[in-house]
Amino acid sequence: MTRLIAFDVDSTLLRVESLDTALEAAFSALPDPAAARKQLHEITNAGMSGRMALRDSLEARLKLAGLDKSGVDMIAELLRQRITPGMSPLIRRLRERGDALHAVSGGFADLIEPVLVDLGFQRGDIHANRFVWQDERVVGLDIDCPLSRNGGKAEVLDRIAATAAETIIVGDGMTDFEAFENGAADRFIGFGAIAKRDVVIAACEYSGADYVRTVADLAKSLGV
Repeated sequence: MTRLIAFDVDSTLLRVESLDTALEAAFSALPDPAAARKQLHEITNAGMSGRMALRDSLEARLKLAGLDKSGVDMIAELLRQRITPGMSPLIRRLRERGDALHAVSGGFADLIEPVLVDLGFQRGDIHANRFVWQDERVVGLDIDCPLSRNGGKAEVLDRIAATAAETIIVGDGMTDFEAFENGAADRFIGFGAIAKRDVVIAACEYSGADYVRTVADLAKSLGV
C-alpha cells in the first residue's frame, strides 16, 4: 500500500490565496477598492483561523465583487506563475518515492486546475469547490460539494484514502487540521512558509503535530 499525501492549495502549493487574487483583480471596478481589500483580508483570516464557518467565508468573499469568465480565466493563467518556491521539485521527489498525491482545496477548481495540472496532478487527484455560473458570471458556489463546508476535507479524505498505508494532510489552515482531528488523516503538517496562523500553531503544539516554516523543513518532515 502507498502513502497518500493530501496538499492544501492556497498558501501551501501556491504562495497566494487564489480566490482572493481573483477578487482583488475585480476590485478595480469598485468605488472603494481599498475598503474592499480590507474587508477581504478580514473575512479570509476569519475563515482560515476557524472564527468564521468556511461556507460563510466563501460566500461573503464572493459577494465583495462580481467575477466573470474572462477574469477567472485570466487569474487561472496568472496562478501558473504563483507556485510556492521549492514545491515543484518536492512534489516531483514525492512522486518518485511512490507516494500518491492529491490536492484537496477549499478554493475553486475553475481557478486552480491549470496550475495543478502543471504540477502533475491528474484531474481525478484534484478536489475543490466549483463556481455556479449564470451566462458568463459567477453567481455562487456549488453547496453540494463537501469542500464548501467545515469538515469537508475529512469527507474527501475518507473517500480517497481508504486503502492508503498512511494518510498525511499538509496545509496552513484550520480546515486542514480539522481533517486530522476528525480522524481522516494519520498526520497533519502545518505549513507556515506563506501564512502563519497562530491558531494552527497552537493546534499543532496541543496535538503534537508537526509545524514547518520552510519547504525544506516540509521535505524533511515528509522524509525526502
